[in-house]
Amino acid sequence: MARRVAAIVMAWAMAAPPPVLAADPVAAGARPDPCSLEEWRIDVQRCLDGLGDVLGNRVACLKAPTPDAPDAGLGGWFAERSDVDRHSGVAGLYTTHGYAGYSYTTYDVGCAATVLHPDYKFETTIANVEFMMAVATVGAANAVRERAWNPGLMWSWADSLVEQATRSLYERVFTVFGVITVAIVGVYLLWRSRQAEMSAAVTTAGWAGLVMLIVTVVAAWPVQSARVADQALVTTLDAIHRAVGPPSATVPPDQCPLTPEACVDHRPPALRGSDTAVHTLLYRNWLRGLLGSADSETAQKYGLALYYARTLSWGEAADRVDAATYRVLVERKSRDWMRVAEQIKAEDPEAYQYLQGIKGMERIGAGFIALISAIMFALFDLTASLLVLLGFLIFRWAVIAAPIIGTIAILRPVSGGFRRLMHSVVAALFNIIVFGTGAAIYLHAVDLIMNTTTIPGWLQVVLVLLCGIVGWLLLRPYRRITQLGGKDPLAAIAAGGLFTRRQAHTDQTTTTAAADTPDRT
Repeated sequence: MARRVAAIVMAWAMAAPPPVLAADPVAAGARPDPCSLEEWRIDVQRCLDGLGDVLGNRVACLKAPTPDAPDAGLGGWFAERSDVDRHSGVAGLYTTHGYAGYSYTTYDVGCAATVLHPDYKFETTIANVEFMMAVATVGAANAVRERAWNPGLMWSWADSLVEQATRSLYERVFTVFGVITVAIVGVYLLWRSRQAEMSAAVTTAGWAGLVMLIVTVVAAWPVQSARVADQALVTTLDAIHRAVGPPSATVPPDQCPLTPEACVDHRPPALRGSDTAVHTLLYRNWLRGLLGSADSETAQKYGLALYYARTLSWGEAADRVDAATYRVLVERKSRDWMRVAEQIKAEDPEAYQYLQGIKGMERIGAGFIALISAIMFALFDLTASLLVLLGFLIFRWAVIAAPIIGTIAILRPVSGGFRRLMHSVVAALFNIIVFGTGAAIYLHAVDLIMNTTTIPGWLQVVLVLLCGIVGWLLLRPYRRITQLGGKDPLAAIAAGGLFTRRQAHTDQTTTTAAADTPDRT
């Protein structure tokens, strides 16, 4: 509902004629009573409509940046519109605008900016390269996380493969060669019964029946077997992320400035994590290079307005099909940018210098911090998502491999492969839960670190790195990778203990023999 209201407001703004102003013919943007900080946060478009247009000859030397599409640039490879954006509810910048707008342009530096001030252009270009790499890094981490935490979306293409391969192997391998294996089990049971070893016979028969039951159930419902595991784990991850992940942005109905439905957060945990990462790592650093700070009153009031004027939402990007509508939209955003810029020039001249691009080295610094922060963040977040992704993949491979391995595993003495398969599945289950929980806690920690204004920028980067290192050490992924590969940790521990005992016994025997040997010297 909130987005529909916003769309109506924007449509009215495009249709309504510009206000007739009788003020200064040079600029009428700085009105005496602008919106308060809270009003800018609640309804940016209404506050923009209250600002006057830039008039006179000054307009000829002003060029607002062309708005970017959500899937533009290198980061656009990883951008995809979410279904949440199509409905009313709380949404972050990533949900509505993708990776649009995280770059800089020079503004109001003369009518021949590249000739008069080539250094501004060069410094801005370097900052844009840094942000391009930062956006691509964050985009890769977000894309993998969203797929890892939504196995139905990631592995839906493999459902037909799992079903066809599993049933073909069951019908052509298990049902054919399994008869031979069952016959061997029968002969073995008869031999054991003649030796009066009923315990071993019952154990062997029970194991054969268990393997046949598991393989038959998996082969009868291969896709459903994988989906049951997926759903159980996704439900667990959702509960964990809602408890320890980035907090939900749902606002109580009595405190919602818009309609109650507009203040409900319908985003899944993965999408909420992507919004958190984009806001803390990209948007805030972009503001630092654009206005000199992400926490100043100027940045808090006009940052979103400049971002909206610099970008297209997913819904607005769809209007590019109609050239006339798109042209009107671009003109309106250009006018909004110039309105806000004039207001900043009147209220905060220092921030306006950043907006112009005069302080290009600061832009390079902001881009560098964004790039380093993105890399430090992705080191842990991307690794955790890949391990979760690997866990869900193991489920599907286990379903396909069950008929082949189960054919031999009916014989209990040679059932080691089936046991290792079960160990891998159980290890994958725990890996998904462990690393999913770690990723949720890490996202929450990054959000707190990057939004704490009392922590300097360099220290924020260091803390993000340290949190990732601590998470890496505590979760010990290298051991879990060996478990995912099929290694039985209990057997390894037992083997290690047996080797230690044998080595100790050998050393003791050698010492005793040396003591009993007489000295012949």
